[in-house]
Amino acid sequence: MNVKNFFSKGTGDRIIWSIVILLSIFSIFAVYSTGSKLNASNHESLWFLIRGHISFLAIGFVCMYILQFFDYRWFGRLAKLGLFIGIVLLAATLIFGETESGAKRSLSIFGFKIQTIHFIELCVIIYLSHWLAKVKDNINDIKHVYIPMLLFIAIFCGAIMTQKTSASIILGTTCLVMLFISRLRGKYLAATFGVIAIVGVIGVSVLLSDAINPNSTNAVFKRLGTAKVRIENYSQNGNVHRDILTTEAAISSSSLLPRPGGTIHGDEVKESFSDYIFAFFVEEYGIILGIVVIFLYLSLLYRARVISLTVASSFGAYLSFGIGFLIVFQAMTHICVSLGLFPATGETLPLFSKGGMSIITTSLAIGILLSISREAKEDVRKKREELSNKTDNNKNLTNE
Repeated sequence: MNVKNFFSKGTGDRIIWSIVILLSIFSIFAVYSTGSKLNASNHESLWFLIRGHISFLAIGFVCMYILQFFDYRWFGRLAKLGLFIGIVLLAATLIFGETESGAKRSLSIFGFKIQTIHFIELCVIIYLSHWLAKVKDNINDIKHVYIPMLLFIAIFCGAIMTQKTSASIILGTTCLVMLFISRLRGKYLAATFGVIAIVGVIGVSVLLSDAINPNSTNAVFKRLGTAKVRIENYSQNGNVHRDILTTEAAISSSSLLPRPGGTIHGDEVKESFSDYIFAFFVEEYGIILGIVVIFLYLSLLYRARVISLTVASSFGAYLSFGIGFLIVFQAMTHICVSLGLFPATGETLPLFSKGGMSIITTSLAIGILLSISREAKEDVRKKREELSNKTDNNKNLTNE
């Protein structure tokens, strides 16, 4: 398959494909750089890290290429089944899962680690998009539609909070933004944000109180306790987490242009190739390439929005924007942590950080986005043909 055939008219959005390819290439260099620094201290083979990362990127690439030819509406029909499977996997993770960073986040199946939250996030976005497209203006039926929809979002965000608080916030914010672009009346949306703001203030007050114990055995309270410690560490300049200080030092010691092998902080953070990879990528490959990476993610969001505005299907419009916002919001969260703007969250950089399930799930999401983009292309073509036919008819009538 040559490049010309790959980027044929029958494939998905070319800009999105270009973004994915560039991010994947950058990620290989970043994982190699950070992995080479950790090799000696962690006694883990650099070849093992690179081979695993490239393998997951390759699997993700195949998933994206295949899914772009599927009718994305099938995912809407299967969303309920996906949510049920996600709930089962989440329950199994909480009972039998492996503990990572103080929480049971992964479930080992035949030696492959599955992080349930990534799968649930995608299923929630698909189901909510299908729901919004189905109810249309009836979303303003507060009692029978809107409140059940908010409860649905709250339940799954609460379930994800048992494993990762930041992921719960990212998913909840994405769902609220999808409501913002829906047909929901402004007064109901304003009331929703008002209630969330009040609940948020109360929640933060309770979170930072003595009632939350980081050593609690309860899964939810344990995650809240972890969030409490991170917020307190972030707000107290004299007690900042060591990894945050190291990533800030890595950013501050970077140069404008790449200097491969020039990192001096990559071996000081255990999760440098996942939770903090952006900081060490900038340290070694320069500020300019760091800005390029940020631009690529923002371009992905822009393309997702363009697709949502051009596709005729309401389901496709909600789903494309929801997927784009979820991926990019997670990326911006990771980048803000690396820059010292947010407390530590443990969020990886999509398609960039070393990982398994995160890369696969993100690839599935982008594959669906590419599928929608193919239909958007066709819708634009049909509109142009209709407009051209109307113009020709008007000319004929004028001549007559």
